[in-house]
Amino acid sequence: MQILVRYHEVGLKGKNRPAFVNQLVGNLKRALSGVPGSRVRADQGQLVVTAPDDSSHDQIRMAIATTYGIARYAFAYEVDRDVEGLKVGVKDFIDRQQRSFSTFRIASNRADKAFRLTSPELNAELGSFVQSFNGARVDIKNADFTIYVDVRPRATYVYSDPEPGPGGLPVGSSGRVAALLSGGIDSPVAAARMMRRGCPVTFIHFHSFPLVDASSREKAIRLVQLLDQYQSKSRLFLVPFADVQREIIAAVPTAYRVVTYRRFMVRIAGEIAKREGAISLVSGESVGQVASQTMENIATIDASSTVPILRPLIGMDKVEIIDQARTIGTYDVSIERDEDCCSLFVPAHPVLRSTPAFAERAEDSLDIEALVHKALDDVEIVGATREAVGVF
Repeated sequence: MQILVRYHEVGLKGKNRPAFVNQLVGNLKRALSGVPGSRVRADQGQLVVTAPDDSSHDQIRMAIATTYGIARYAFAYEVDRDVEGLKVGVKDFIDRQQRSFSTFRIASNRADKAFRLTSPELNAELGSFVQSFNGARVDIKNADFTIYVDVRPRATYVYSDPEPGPGGLPVGSSGRVAALLSGGIDSPVAAARMMRRGCPVTFIHFHSFPLVDASSREKAIRLVQLLDQYQSKSRLFLVPFADVQREIIAAVPTAYRVVTYRRFMVRIAGEIAKREGAISLVSGESVGQVASQTMENIATIDASSTVPILRPLIGMDKVEIIDQARTIGTYDVSIERDEDCCSLFVPAHPVLRSTPAFAERAEDSLDIEALVHKALDDVEIVGATREAVGVF
């Protein structure tokens, strides 16, 4: 069988397009590694996947759904390239569909300009032929059934019902980022949105084990396993945060504790990002969703970071984020109950409109550098397959 795969934004990349296409080809090959005998090649503005006829359509669909950079795809039949052979192929294709239709249209694409008929001429020729044995009426605008014909130098294909791909850019075509992964609904969606922009993602999770149970660590590992479908070979940094929290609780005014937690998280995560070659941090914050996500508090948190912080969900509401979490497959794990470090020692009335100056004064008695390095010394690194990669 053949599957025709159309690019998304890759087709707009001008002279850099070959690099994007090569990245997409490699990513799709990895995604299809579980389909024995499958092959992927580039072919004039699209990819062609060839797989054994008994391959699972659902398995191929899943591979494509987790490969960013694809606009749409279709399962296609290869037919003879001459007009009479095309007619035979179109009739055979219609017979295999086993569907009734009263209106139809032919949509031809003549990528091979040496083919003797233009696209409108081929549409007319094949349309008359289908009417001769089927009796259906041609309807250009509102057809019950559209038959696509793709004439290329190496082969000609017939297909119908193209399916949408995930869009975006192929992972690996943009710079690496480091995502703060909380275990909730938002942060996995933020990470996936950056993957969709072509960015490989390193994951960082802060936990307060053993002050709380290990459930947040386990959730983080499972979320990375799910997100690994979109990029492969993901690494998760598990950062112990309990000792930092104890110091903050002892030194910082109650209302400023949550903001101070976040400021230390971005300091620690920033060091991990630099060592991993990540250009920026990624956070799942959305304006006004919780107390720490007011514009003032976001600015106070940003003031402590030495690397840029990207917030791809910043203007989204919770319903939109939940919909995307369901789409990428992380929602069910994210809503499982766990004890995360952010819920530990949370004040009843956190500050809503903090300032960087006041936050800095609140941290005066803390040895910031020592606390950051202590947390880094005890970091664990885990792969998406749950193997322990090492310590930081």
